[in-house]
Amino acid sequence: MKKKKVAALFLVMMMALTAVGCGKESEGTSSDGSESSAENSDAPESTETDAESSQGESTAAEENQEPVTLRFMWWGGDDRAEATLNVIDEFEKLYPWITIEAEYGSSDGYQEKLTTQLVSGTAADIIQMGTGWMPGYVESNPDYFADFKEYPDSIDLSHFEASFLENNGEFDGRQYGLPTGISGHAFLYNAGLAESIGLDFSQQYTWDDLITMGKKVREYDDSMYLLTMGASELNTMIVRPYLTQLTGNMVLMNDTKSMGFTEEDLVKTLSYIKSLYDEGVVVPISNVISYGADIITDPNWINQKYVSIFSYSSTVETAQAACPDGTFQVGRLPVMENAKDEGWYGNCPQYMCVSKKSGHVEEAMMFLNYFYNDEKAAELLTTVRSVPPTKIGQDVCERLGLLQGVAKDSVDMIQTYSGTNDLGLTTEEEVTAILEDAAVQIAYGQDTPENVAKSTIKLLEGYLSE
Repeated sequence: MKKKKVAALFLVMMMALTAVGCGKESEGTSSDGSESSAENSDAPESTETDAESSQGESTAAEENQEPVTLRFMWWGGDDRAEATLNVIDEFEKLYPWITIEAEYGSSDGYQEKLTTQLVSGTAADIIQMGTGWMPGYVESNPDYFADFKEYPDSIDLSHFEASFLENNGEFDGRQYGLPTGISGHAFLYNAGLAESIGLDFSQQYTWDDLITMGKKVREYDDSMYLLTMGASELNTMIVRPYLTQLTGNMVLMNDTKSMGFTEEDLVKTLSYIKSLYDEGVVVPISNVISYGADIITDPNWINQKYVSIFSYSSTVETAQAACPDGTFQVGRLPVMENAKDEGWYGNCPQYMCVSKKSGHVEEAMMFLNYFYNDEKAAELLTTVRSVPPTKIGQDVCERLGLLQGVAKDSVDMIQTYSGTNDLGLTTEEEVTAILEDAAVQIAYGQDTPENVAKSTIKLLEGYLSE
């Protein structure tokens, strides 16, 4: 366990966003201005001279710039990569002395790689950061990251909602990360199936109501299930929100470094998961694992054998597209009666950070200023990292007709909940693995909720003690 802890600590210390440069577009003389000047016999010569002088000064300024190379590291699919590369190309046209080297791929091994880089001081200048990792990194070493508030001449933060920034990427008054979008938990359901079966997700319902609805699905068609979930969803969509609603606390308390629940609370939570499988509400986990817990490759989802899934606002459109014959809507999320906390909250999918060790922090800030605040960049990025977090990005996506459908509906829905954001110890890699393993043991029927609760608490106590 101690070795795992040290590994976890290094993982926690991982992401430092060293950033890439972006700035304001140069203003050129408009054709209207030139034409109107031409009407005056004295104007053409003067206007032309001024334009040439301005252009000459701009060219000279660019020529006098020392070449700057910035590394930008992120993960994501092909659409995100293509859009981000296009933004880089446009930025480099505006600032030809700045070169941005793209380092991107899948999320597999991303955190481990960044941890190694942060510890060794070789992290990229600009880094896409996992929100769940950030609190631990900041606690380990806040000097990993540059504070965006210290560079008002390089990046404009006024287009973000101030309260959203405060809750996403700000630590002890310092803005170490900028949210890449607005997102959160989501419940996506096949409206056609739900209507045929007589299920209503538009009104608030409880966890017990889910079991009742699951039984209804089985009575309607015993080859169908209300829900499908993998190990990750069992933790993020059941264990964590259920415990938070039950106790009013985070699973692990960041301030006291202690558990926010009792053994009895965990037994109740695991017993609920057991009932989901015993009553046939959730598809057997062995079926899910056979498809790698990837909903878009599961033929039962494609063939409308699952009524609903827990998802995120950033992925609901992908799930919807995988079942072209279905008609989908976003529903409410379950909240137990007399809940002490709603357990659901809106946040962001990732942060963008700048490494404080970068030799070109200002240029990195310039790039992120372009990334977030330029309309051309917004047109290229659209919603590849969820609903844009700035007014500029949202206006562009609205004009392009992109802020509609299930992605927009899920963002609107999650913002109706005000649960406690549990980022921190609860979302650390080792804690996530412990909680997922506990849920999976119950899903497979390998042990009782009581025994699994005891062993899980011992593991968490060991984690906290180290």
